[in-house]
Amino acid sequence: MDTPEKFRAYLRKLWDEVYWANFHYEILIELSRLCEENKQTANLSAVFWTYTLRAHYQTAMVYLHRIYDQNKESFNLHRFLLTVRENREMFDSANVRQRRQSDPHVESLMQAIGQLDLVQLDRDIRFSSNENEKVKTLNLWRDRVNFHNDERELFRQNRFEDEHPLPDVGLLIDKGFEILNRYSQYFDTTIYSKGCRDWKDMKFVFEH
Repeated sequence: MDTPEKFRAYLRKLWDEVYWANFHYEILIELSRLCEENKQTANLSAVFWTYTLRAHYQTAMVYLHRIYDQNKESFNLHRFLLTVRENREMFDSANVRQRRQSDPHVESLMQAIGQLDLVQLDRDIRFSSNENEKVKTLNLWRDRVNFHNDERELFRQNRFEDEHPLPDVGLLIDKGFEILNRYSQYFDTTIYSKGCRDWKDMKFVFEH
């Protein structure tokens, strides 16, 4: 059985991964919007902005690949959820109450959150695996393009991206946040925040 301390460390590690995937993806979205709104200015240094956007996309993808990796030797979202299923007793009311014994609101929080939902857990396990077409597509890009020089891609007639959809990055990030917060609440009634960001510094570049 994994200890509560190890479980909390697993949770924080995965939260860091999805947080930074989201951070770089949000920069990509906002910066793409600003470049579109300020085409004349952006075109003065087109190479710089093209590769800046690409760098943020690729960085977001690295984190996302790590979150949805299916390698049994790595620690990823799928393995985390299997750990939840194998250690269900960690989420018993008595254990949660013990971890939150200093919180005067623990009873009302536990009542609002409810017990570990095993049906939802099975859905989350399937979502985080290659049974989910969204995850399968992400991992296809990982294995054939982003992380490996697949021999099959060297001599193809059509580009890989012409035959395979791009991964749904935004959806996979949002679901990662949702799933991790679900089991954080079951574990000790707490939730994590995506953080609050203001992109004034990027706007400043185009305004001055």
